[in-house]
Amino acid sequence: MPVRHFKFIISFAFLCIVSLSLTGCLTHWFVETESRLQVENATEDYSIISVSVVSKDSSMSKTWIDEAILPGERSRVMEGDWVGDFTVRFRYTKSADATGDTLEDIHEFDLDGGSLYLVVGVKSDSLTYKFR
Repeated sequence: MPVRHFKFIISFAFLCIVSLSLTGCLTHWFVETESRLQVENATEDYSIISVSVVSKDSSMSKTWIDEAILPGERSRVMEGDWVGDFTVRFRYTKSADATGDTLEDIHEFDLDGGSLYLVVGVKSDSLTYKFR
């Protein structure tokens, strides 16, 4: 095989590898595969204990945020591979200091990926959710 053909094959293979890696990078710019969540507790007397993603049949759950979020506070930003429709479980207490009986509220969310800022409020003894 002449050296010229060998150089061509090596150059072509190099361009293919570079092209594939750039294509992957470019698609990642347009299709976000992770969700970063920060939760603000906008209630006056409820404490959020944890936020979990639950399977549709409730047989499995994965904790997304595992820290007490007291009234007026915000959680740390937590990343997860959650893009799509998910059931999210909020464990909370009806106290400002995260003590007392633990209650839970289950809500369906469509998570589009990227950075999500969720404000949790309360209306008529029920939690409300609003993305900003």
